[in-house]
Amino acid sequence: MIDLNIEQMDTMEIVLKDTPKKIPLAVSRAINRATQTARTEAARKVRQTYRIKHGDVLKTIKISQASPGNLTGTVVSSGNVTPLYKYKVTPKAPSPNRKVSIRASVKKGGGGPIKSAFVARAKSNGYTGVFVRSGKARYPIVQLYGPAIPQAIGNDDVSKWVEEKAQERLEQRLDHEISRALED
Repeated sequence: MIDLNIEQMDTMEIVLKDTPKKIPLAVSRAINRATQTARTEAARKVRQTYRIKHGDVLKTIKISQASPGNLTGTVVSSGNVTPLYKYKVTPKAPSPNRKVSIRASVKKGGGGPIKSAFVARAKSNGYTGVFVRSGKARYPIVQLYGPAIPQAIGNDDVSKWVEEKAQERLEQRLDHEISRALED
């Protein structure tokens, strides 16, 4: 969980004392911009370590915006484990006659071959994934997974980075919103 502090609240109350109705509006706008920044920075920081698409990370993050009546904004990442196919896998397409092992890399600088794995595409819905056989028989097959994206976002390095960036954005936007409220 990321907590953002508004150190400039006292200053804002003094500057905007003639227009107290503008304070909650200015704060809510600043909080909303900070939550957007937190979302973007979380996806950016996760991609510095993991080999996953930016859009896949953003899909797990939900934002609840602040309003003048409720000065709380939240950024929450939720989801299940991510199929290994969403990370870097070569080859990406099914190749029944391949002679080399499937190679997978979840983290940058890591990974390697997975001897018994194969890429398959379902005929019914077109879903593609990396699978292994659970026994000597042709079926059943089991899909391989990588770590959950919320788990990567919850990493201490990522959460500290996101908190710092969101706090910086909140302070910048408060200055901007104060100026904007004074102009009106």
